[in-house]
Amino acid sequence: MPDNGIVERFNGRVQREVLGITIYSHRDPETLLKGFNQAYNRRRQRMLKGASPEQVVQRRLAAAPKLANVRFKPPDPHALPQALQVVAHAKEVSHPDMCLQVALSWHGADCK
Repeated sequence: MPDNGIVERFNGRVQREVLGITIYSHRDPETLLKGFNQAYNRRRQRMLKGASPEQVVQRRLAAAPKLANVRFKPPDPHALPQALQVVAHAKEVSHPDMCLQVALSWHGADCK
């Protein structure tokens, strides 16, 4: 079981990399989180001595197959590409807070 520091680090990364994205649909957060989770698990981590979480799990399971969870479902291979599509579409969504900031700083910007 991970210690609190690892969990807090992961939560902070989710907050910085996922929660700041303006989304188009209520279905998008789940798609983003699935894609982020897949990318995170493939990313090499300094705390894991340069290995990715996915690599560490594979090594542990190879060494002790009895640790495998029989209910485990492998990640959807389409999760990351779908998340990247959500990010691409997010760039097309209006950002009312940004427009308000521009309007306040430029006195009279047209927010549509």
